[in-house]
Amino acid sequence: MIMIADTSSADTSDPIGVLILLAALGFAAVFIGGRLTFNVRGAVDATLARRRAVLELKAQQTGDLGLPETWSLSPFFFKFLGSVTMVAGLVLLALSLILVTD
Repeated sequence: MIMIADTSSADTSDPIGVLILLAALGFAAVFIGGRLTFNVRGAVDATLARRRAVLELKAQQTGDLGLPETWSLSPFFFKFLGSVTMVAGLVLLALSLILVTD
């Protein structure tokens, strides 16, 4: 037999842990997205260099030496991805702020 507990205590609960998690994820997304968007300390250049090194290693392992030239991405792609991430982080921060004030 299933017993239903008193639901009045559930209505007054404060989900502070979830709000802290939303704020932390939002802050991290704004930080990482802003780093890529504005190319802070050459973040995009470092990402492209890391990607190129991985592709060259993969090309050596598979024997396809034309792989790094065919799988290249432009810096614009990473800046666009960073701006989308930054905006999503700002939305998470705003959502957590709205939920805190309610």
